[in-house]
Amino acid sequence: MRWPGEMGVRKLRSDEEMNNQDARPIRFGHRSGCVRSWRRRPPPLPGLAAALVLLLLPPHARAQEKLRVVTTLTTYAAIAKEVTGDLAEVEAIARGDEDPHFVTPRPSFAAMIRRADLFVASGLDLELWVPTLLDRAGNANVRENAPGYVAAHAGIELRDVPAVVTRAEGDVHIYGNPHIHTDPINAIIIARNIVAGLRRVDEENGATYEANAARFADRLLRRLFGDELVAMVGGDNLFELARTERLWSFLEQNRFRDRPLSEYLGGWIARGASFRNREMACYHKNWEYFSARFRVPCGMYVEPKVGIPPSPGHVRELVSWMRESEIPALFAANYFSRNQIEQVAERTGARAVIVPEHVDGAPGVDSYFALIDLWVTSLAAAYGDAGTGAN
Repeated sequence: MRWPGEMGVRKLRSDEEMNNQDARPIRFGHRSGCVRSWRRRPPPLPGLAAALVLLLLPPHARAQEKLRVVTTLTTYAAIAKEVTGDLAEVEAIARGDEDPHFVTPRPSFAAMIRRADLFVASGLDLELWVPTLLDRAGNANVRENAPGYVAAHAGIELRDVPAVVTRAEGDVHIYGNPHIHTDPINAIIIARNIVAGLRRVDEENGATYEANAARFADRLLRRLFGDELVAMVGGDNLFELARTERLWSFLEQNRFRDRPLSEYLGGWIARGASFRNREMACYHKNWEYFSARFRVPCGMYVEPKVGIPPSPGHVRELVSWMRESEIPALFAANYFSRNQIEQVAERTGARAVIVPEHVDGAPGVDSYFALIDLWVTSLAAAYGDAGTGAN
């Protein structure tokens, strides 16, 4: 289990020391990979004279600079860009194809936060490397509970909150499942949380941020439910019904032209009809919020407990269940062992659906819309044409 207090404040090695190790495989239990830095090093600091010139500029001139927004995850950065438009420079710390549990703190990451006007993190125990970076950055304006700090999870009903916290259950997240972004409804809440933070640090442009977030929510609801249902029921009503888990009963109990409203569903929900109310196998508990929204539960996991490598006996049990239940898909993030995922899938006749968990985690996945679209279409293909091998 990852305990928040275990990270502490530790001395960060220089980026040069880190880069010298970039080609070495780094292993965390059963997860392994070659971690490489894809970011350019920050340019040299300006000379003292140039710095003084900047400080002596009048406030209205300094205000011409764009707001700096730093996020822990690329998906939060993508949502922040939808909200800020051209008013801010947005950058993320973790890569889109990187396991967010295991990001190595670097001095360059602390420097990013030091310059930030707004910092967005899950606010849970996913990014346990954040306290170290915040301490090193020394930016009081973006510390937790400061005006420039945004907890992305605020207002979201967390799943998998443990009744008892014990190491026997593996790497348990003590506050609940932190993979909140996998439900598009949660993405709207995250956007609104970012707007609230932006208004605290840049009230002058608050109306613009609100309008951008509203457009983002409208586009997302139309992609999720389809234009027709949004026009019939209203986007705000659909959002509230979905957020409070009353959507399906409402759609099935209410009719229009002698048809239940559920028959007017479009968008991603309609695209996922082939896997709705059917089980899938999953590698890790990345998908709890996605599963609840699209009604496609993970029946068994490759990990017997969160963060615990599977034993041969557990793999045999998983393979037997997948065969007997005729499970068409094994759903996994692309930062886990591809060979292990594909081997299990091949033994069961299922398709290995290996996808990025975050924006920019694979070529072409450059927005939140592209990310959800990839998940839905990949699973739909597996359930529509099961048993054709790895994807």
